[in-house]
This record gives sequence, C-alpha cells and structure tokens, in this order.
Amino acid sequence: MNAYNHQTSALTTPEAETAKILVIRFKHIGDVLLTSVLCNTLKQTFPKARVDFLIQNKSADLFINHPYINRVIALTPEQQKNPIKYWRLIRQITKDKYDLVIDAQSTAKSELVSMLARRSAICIGRKKSKRGFFYTHKVVPSPQRVNKIDERLSLLAPLAGMGFDIKRHDEMVVAVPPERQQRYRDIMQSKGIDFSRPVFAVSVSAKLSYKKWRNDYLQHVVDHCVETFGAQIVLNAGSDDERRDAMNFKQQSKHAEALYADINTFTLMDLAAMLSRCDLYIGNEGGPRHIAHAVGLPSVSVFSPSAKKAEWLPSTSRAHQGVEWDDLVDTTLEEKQKVHAALEIGSDDYYALYHTITPQPVIELIDDVTDFVGIQRLEHVGW
Repeated sequence: MNAYNHQTSALTTPEAETAKILVIRFKHIGDVLLTSVLCNTLKQTFPKARVDFLIQNKSADLFINHPYINRVIALTPEQQKNPIKYWRLIRQITKDKYDLVIDAQSTAKSELVSMLARRSAICIGRKKSKRGFFYTHKVVPSPQRVNKIDERLSLLAPLAGMGFDIKRHDEMVVAVPPERQQRYRDIMQSKGIDFSRPVFAVSVSAKLSYKKWRNDYLQHVVDHCVETFGAQIVLNAGSDDERRDAMNFKQQSKHAEALYADINTFTLMDLAAMLSRCDLYIGNEGGPRHIAHAVGLPSVSVFSPSAKKAEWLPSTSRAHQGVEWDDLVDTTLEEKQKVHAALEIGSDDYYALYHTITPQPVIELIDDVTDFVGIQRLEHVGW
C-alpha cells in the first residue's frame, strides 16, 4: 500500500501550482459524462491544480476545451485489451507523479495506477472484496438506485474528512467550440431547417437493442410534436445502423416532410454541436440524452427496464424529465423491487414491462417541459 504522507502532498495547499490530479473511468459515454462532475468539483476545489481525465478514446472528443479538465488521456481498445500495451500506458501515465488519484473505475486494471503512484499520493477508490490494496482511502460503495452523480461525488468524502472544503459542481458540461456550433447550424439550414421554428432532436435508435422503445409509439409522439408545436424533427444518427433506423422511421411517418434523417454526425462532438442547435431532445435514455443534458438542451427520455430513472436522470429540473414502467404500474415498492430482481434483460417479461410505457405519458412530459422552457404551441404563434 502507498505510504501516504499528508504533510508532503501538494494538495495540502489548494492554491499550489504544482498539484496534479487524475480521475479514471473506462466506461460508456453516459458513465463518463456523469463521472466528469468529479473533474468539475476537483477543479473548483483546487483551482490551480492540473486535472487529467483517463477515459476510453471513443469518449475523448467530448472533452475538448473542457473548462474543468486540463488534459484527456485516451485509452484505445488495443491498449485496454493488450496487457503489455496497457502496462506501458500506465507506466507512462504515472511518470507524471500525481498527487491525487480518484479511481472511479476501481477494477484490478485501473488500480495499477495507484500501485505505481508516488508514495505521497492520495489514492481513492471503492472498497471491494480482495481489492484496493494500493488505495490510501477506500470508500464504501453507495447503495443501489442512488443517483449516479451523488455516487461519483461520494469518492471525495475522504478529502472532506481531511479538512478540504469540497466545492461541489454537479452539472455535466460539454463545451462545444463556437465554430463547430456554427458549422452545424449551417449544415442544418442547408438541409431546410428553419430556426425560427422549434427543432426537436429525436433518437429512434440505440446502441443496445434492448433499450429501443417501440417505433410505433414514438411515431405517435413525433406526430404530436409536429402537429402541436410545428416542430422540425432531426433524427439523431451517428452510425450506419442508426442512419438506417432513422431513414426507415422517416419513411413510415405521416409527417415525413417535417423529419430530417440526413443530418449526420460522425463524432460525439459533432453530435453535441448538432444538439446544441436544437430546442428539445426526445428518445431512449442513453449517451445522447446525457450529451443533450450537458450542452443545456431540455430533454424527455424513455427508460428501458434495464435503467432506473433514480440513478440515470441526475436532475430535479423540470427541463429534464423521463418516464419508466415503475411510474405507470400501481404496485408497492417492494413488489417492484422483486420484479427488478427477477428480470432478465431481453426476455418477454422485460419487453412486456417496457411496453407499458405508451405514448401518452411521454406526450404529457413533453407538454410540461415545453411549457417550462417556453416552447410555444402553434396557436400561440399564429400558425
């Protein structure tokens, strides 16, 4: 275990120019965005420290020019899978002699960073059986169904215990460069988008098939958006499969002329730029919704039975709302917990629960969010 010496740590003086901090998370887009609030909070707490973020390279694009992250260290799939290449990367990383390592991943592989960290470093990870030998502080994992942002920020409890004044900053941030925003505004206008009318981004697809809500239900929702708000619907698509889903959805719509399936995004920052030009996000809970949230776009999301709203919707604002099957079934909390415990992802029972979410509750949330953020109905704009 690291021989932690609080007296020699650069973090003993939050104004120290030389303090170096590393945050680690090797998961998917939504997970990484939720973890980035650790970087926000650490930069606010130690404003002159260098804050680095070790993540998978597929998410790195989102953190260009991030106001609270000095450097992104991008882990490639090859490095993650190849033990020798991974070891070389970690050896290279730890040459920077970090003063603080926050291991939000807390796996055997990520713990190697703490193993090779300088002897005076503060190394914080989750307390797990037969693991954590190289952490100076181990945090007991939060109970299940806890908001993911609160769960991430709980890793800073040892710092608070040392007397540091933790300045919580729990809003996800994606800083889209102005030139990228302008580029997507130009692209969208060239496709026929009129920015004097509402523009809604709609995700009809999902990376994981079991997170896709029923297309016929979503068609009803889109009909409502077009008929009630005069909305122009941009169908989010970032891969060939998603583009096929978007085109099929457009072809089946009775308002096909109001749907745009050809505004392509090729990187996550492209997606963030496109979403930053929209007025509302609607669709499956997942990475795109988290990006929408991080660029300040109001959202209405549909949660599959595999994702709990209490965990994955880190907001109490009316601007960000979602619906899950639990909201619509009149049973006790204990009965719902039993169903969750026994549920097999992708099973007939799973989809039966998912399909209890009909278009009406989603439409009601859209009406509430649009009212809150001031998106006008057609009769209010004289159409």
